[in-house]
Amino acid sequence: MKIVVIGPGALGCFLAASLADQGAAEIQLLDHDSQRAARVAAQGILLERNGEERRIKVPATADPERLGRVDAILLCVKSHQIAAALPRIRRLASPDNLVIALQNGIAHLAFLAARDSALPWAAGVTSVGVTLLGQGHIRFGGQGQTKVGFLEKKSGDDRETRLTELAGLFAKSGLETAVVDNIIDHIWAKFFINIGINALTAIHNCPNGELLMSASVREQMIAAVREAITVAQALGIPISGDPVAATLKVCQATAGNISSMLQDVRNHRQTEIDAINGVLLKEAARLGVAVPVNESLVSQIRKLEKYG
Repeated sequence: MKIVVIGPGALGCFLAASLADQGAAEIQLLDHDSQRAARVAAQGILLERNGEERRIKVPATADPERLGRVDAILLCVKSHQIAAALPRIRRLASPDNLVIALQNGIAHLAFLAARDSALPWAAGVTSVGVTLLGQGHIRFGGQGQTKVGFLEKKSGDDRETRLTELAGLFAKSGLETAVVDNIIDHIWAKFFINIGINALTAIHNCPNGELLMSASVREQMIAAVREAITVAQALGIPISGDPVAATLKVCQATAGNISSMLQDVRNHRQTEIDAINGVLLKEAARLGVAVPVNESLVSQIRKLEKYG
């Protein structure tokens, strides 16, 4: 299977390195930055894991025309970067391959449905923790489950076999992965976790696990997730299990991980606040649901984005 990973961020580099390391598939990393792509192609991806460093060879390019036919595209850019990535996706996508969107939050779902429903979209969520330390340099922060599935499943779609094959390659690479029928439900389950963890780590400038050391911050985390549950219930979103307990569990399991939002704040990049707590505010306002804790989190992240 030939797989293209679009986006050399923490998750993109981790997936590319993990899959390439096993040699079970042909992996290519596609970047919009030709200099960064050349550096990764020459030096590989440096992965820090359990106190050890390994450099893994991963082919990389900024030219989609060099890639030829592909079987699967893993879209690992942030939600607000999807629009810019679409031209590259269209040049690679075909009715026979897969495009798997792997974004935090839920803002990308409406965008994909409205703009490019004709593309062969699937989606995925993962609770694997990874920190981007530099160009092509990542640190593994904690194991977690990955789930993939189609946004719109059609009967007789042979891409389901290809998605199952892809999940198998993930598993062989050490990523516990399952193909699910209700991927939207799992995206919301991850959304609750993002709501509870990401903004708070950026505000307090700390790894995930340190949020649990303060009783007041822990309560704020729980309150933010409970507000999201209220909005989801008003929208009729099925909720399985206990999102609060799941958030606390992931926070502990990825205790040493630096969240993507904190990484963005530290590197003075636009965060994903609009795709996470921000989109919750929009839905809450439309439904007439009060979400004061999330309003406060969004306000604080806005200040960090503006003033640092």
